[in-house]
Amino acid sequence: MKKPDGRGRDILQGLVAAGKPNPPSEAPVHPARPSGAVRAMSLGLDRLTAEAAQAKALREELASRETTQELDAALFSPSIVSDRIPSTTDTRFQELKAAIAENGQQIPIIARPHPSEDGHYQIAAGHRRWRVAQELGRPVKAIIRALSDKEMVILQGQENGPREDLSFIERARFAMQMETRGFDRDTLSAALNVDKPEVSRLLTVSQVLGDELIVAIGPAPKVGRPRWLQLAKALEHPGARDQLSDVVSDDAFKTADSDRRFAIVLDAAGTPKRPTKRRPPSSDRVAWIEKKGGKVRLVSDNSSFASFLQRRLPELLKEFGESHEGKSTTSQKGATH
Repeated sequence: MKKPDGRGRDILQGLVAAGKPNPPSEAPVHPARPSGAVRAMSLGLDRLTAEAAQAKALREELASRETTQELDAALFSPSIVSDRIPSTTDTRFQELKAAIAENGQQIPIIARPHPSEDGHYQIAAGHRRWRVAQELGRPVKAIIRALSDKEMVILQGQENGPREDLSFIERARFAMQMETRGFDRDTLSAALNVDKPEVSRLLTVSQVLGDELIVAIGPAPKVGRPRWLQLAKALEHPGARDQLSDVVSDDAFKTADSDRRFAIVLDAAGTPKRPTKRRPPSSDRVAWIEKKGGKVRLVSDNSSFASFLQRRLPELLKEFGESHEGKSTTSQKGATH
């Protein structure tokens, strides 16, 4: 009898194993995906990080380009347009001078290479700091940029705009000078950081007053737009300027501060001289007749005569009526012949 070979045993074991349930297989573990909000936040942070790095690189590049230099104040000249009115009573300038004398120049001026003078510069922003350096005999701290004329006046206007450093009339004069040099209204609006209607108001005031009167009055830092518009309107009336030459040449005007000088001019322009009343040529006359616009007035400055006339008025009116009726009857009779 043959021994059973191993193949039968293996087949039997295979059948038994097939009847048993398979052990659970371990599923592959996948990392959980972040939700949409988390994924968007992560991307946003990455983008902000990249933008911050770019901004830092840009700042470093600009800083390397715009190195502050200490230069001789004599190498600088003013901008192509003036944004300030010279004033001998500018307290703000004196305060700035005292601060720089004590603490030094903290903020550099901004200038460009002079377009026609090699080795010299033209100031875009910081004229008062430059003047202080001149008066103190110190070098001026400056950043030098390559600027076109348009870029220069826009920078010049915007440097003062946020601090509200210029008075209304200084802004009006600045606008007038820019327009005189051919800059368009868009440039004026950008330089002054105002809309075009406000640019029109600034130009109206400066054109009506004229540069000579504006400089005579000065910056008037406490006087706002409504009162300057009031003065411009008053000066449009005929004869309003006739007495201004005497006013601005008076010592009281010259020694007053700028705000007071404005008030003096406004008072003179707003109160034109009244025509003097004609008096009778003879002092012994107590009454006289004035005719104006078809009306007749009996004028007297004698109270006794006024009382006399008041008492006699009924009698005079009756006499006038009778005389008028007699003339009318006579004229009618003459018309029938």
